[in-house]
Amino acid sequence: MKDLNIGWRLLPVLAVAYFLAACESGPKIVTNSAPGFSLAGYQTFGFLKPLGTDRGNVQTLTSATLIDAATFELQRAGLRQVDANPDLLVNFVISTRETLQTRSTPNTGASMHYGRGGYGTWGGYSMSMSTNEVVQRTEGTLGIDIIDAARLQLVWEGAATARITESMQQNRDQLIRNAVADILAKFP
Repeated sequence: MKDLNIGWRLLPVLAVAYFLAACESGPKIVTNSAPGFSLAGYQTFGFLKPLGTDRGNVQTLTSATLIDAATFELQRAGLRQVDANPDLLVNFVISTRETLQTRSTPNTGASMHYGRGGYGTWGGYSMSMSTNEVVQRTEGTLGIDIIDAARLQLVWEGAATARITESMQQNRDQLIRNAVADILAKFP
């Protein structure tokens, strides 16, 4: 009987944990690979110069964080980073877009009226059902391209897309590291 009471006391804690896990939404990850692509035959990687996230020939702070995160994940996949003649080249693309979303908020109100018209009596009611609200959001996408360096052909690509919040912008480096890990977790 004692064990049963402990189970009932844990039920609210488990329900809250389940609810928080369900509310937490990570980025949407999509990947695509060339037909027949596998890592067999590839041992090394390097980075495209300049990267899509650089400004001209100047490496940005974002590029430096992306390089560090991708290097860690690709080395975990069994590849080795080299500066000269890599088997694979890695490139990054970042884009943002503003989206507008319309939300309807239920709002009920009713009025009744009656009166006398020229041909008899009439009556009726009117009711308002909702209020519309427009919300502006920023959506960000990080793309990672993997290129066969010998053929200069894209062999794999992955992207993460998520809504960007103020707290995410304040933790930019960690956000980048997490997104790179999520994308490259699907790398062959």
